[in-house]
Amino acid sequence: MIIPTKRFAAYIAVTASVVTIAVLLDPQALLTAVTMLAIEISMAIHLQLSIGVLEKIGVEVSIDSSTDREPVIVKIKLVNRSIYPVFLAEYSFSYESILRLEKGCRAGLISIPSKSSTELQFVFGARVGTHRVGPLTIVLRDFLGLFKTQPIEIWKGSSFKVTPSIEVAILRKLYLYTRSSGLVKSRIPGEGIEFYDVRDYRPGDELRRIVWRVYASRQKLAVWEAEKESYQAIVYIVNSSKDMWTGMPKTTPVEHSARIIASIARYATSRGYLQTAVTVNECGSKVFGEPAFGRQGLTRVLDALANLSICPESETQVNWDETLLKILPILPRERTFILIFTKTTPNTEQLINISTKLSSLGHRIYVVAPLIVTYDVSKKLPQKLVEIYRAKQLEIASEELKGIEILKKVGVKVIAVNPQLVAQRIIQEIEISL
Repeated sequence: MIIPTKRFAAYIAVTASVVTIAVLLDPQALLTAVTMLAIEISMAIHLQLSIGVLEKIGVEVSIDSSTDREPVIVKIKLVNRSIYPVFLAEYSFSYESILRLEKGCRAGLISIPSKSSTELQFVFGARVGTHRVGPLTIVLRDFLGLFKTQPIEIWKGSSFKVTPSIEVAILRKLYLYTRSSGLVKSRIPGEGIEFYDVRDYRPGDELRRIVWRVYASRQKLAVWEAEKESYQAIVYIVNSSKDMWTGMPKTTPVEHSARIIASIARYATSRGYLQTAVTVNECGSKVFGEPAFGRQGLTRVLDALANLSICPESETQVNWDETLLKILPILPRERTFILIFTKTTPNTEQLINISTKLSSLGHRIYVVAPLIVTYDVSKKLPQKLVEIYRAKQLEIASEELKGIEILKKVGVKVIAVNPQLVAQRIIQEIEISL
């Protein structure tokens, strides 16, 4: 739909004045008035033709995203296959408020030549989770600015996923810590499939376990013995509500938690533990399958972390009762370590409730609250803004400590340390209990 602008009203007034002069005073001015009316009509026709081209424009989109270490590159190619070009197209590109545009312009002016194409490129700083970019809308104007169109949506938008990077430094610390402190699983004989040792034959042993090479060399029957399988099930619950996204990009509680979980999950995979994850926010909870061994369990955890998102309905609160109902069916009968990554405030009462109920079933519950106090800010910011930011961070940390104290007083196990030490503390708690 074509809309006249304020300039059009002024143009019409001038044209009317010229027509009046031509009729009353100077007939030669009539040619000027006709020319001005012809220009007005031609601008409207040009805009109508441009709208027809824009409605048939081809849109090719590519989104390059992998881990939170690499930027997200969004390329939108507009292909004009007609013989009529599009001039003076004002584009507007929308994206989530938590995304930071590092290269490219959110709005601008472009043209799309006939039988050619124009490409827009937007580079975002990668943040863990699922994020949405778009729509892309265009407003057309004529050369004189007499008319414009309503915003025309040429691309509805799309979502992309960013997986948290596995911190190699954390993995090395975990392996070094467990080896130096003796936190390794004890190998004992029993039912299993891994080789443990060779021992003398006893009446009742299965004949298929006889090691004939030993008999050939020692003339004595011996059997191979299996190592008893021991494992631990771990369920990660990640809160991605709005307050978990507050802070400087890549240093928010939810992003620290995602990287910690990814590193722990990689370590736990090598130890043969069962794993899965659950995501929680104001929009609801999502379970990513039952705890699984090996690569399958690691995939489920990473998939959950790549699906972390901010809920647009941020006025509501997290329904932890719903979360409890969803995770109960997937929990094994054996004792399970359940790690709840969240801020303790304003979730204190709900965390006490869910911890009490799960503990009564024999599971071990830990509320993990990484203490994040980031004072490093851009040097380009005014000093006053820097001071305000640091004061806000101190206020948030103070409130978090109050929530931690409340949880500890009622017996809820809390891991509240610097993000660099969280993984080590968790592994220590898990492997000491084995």
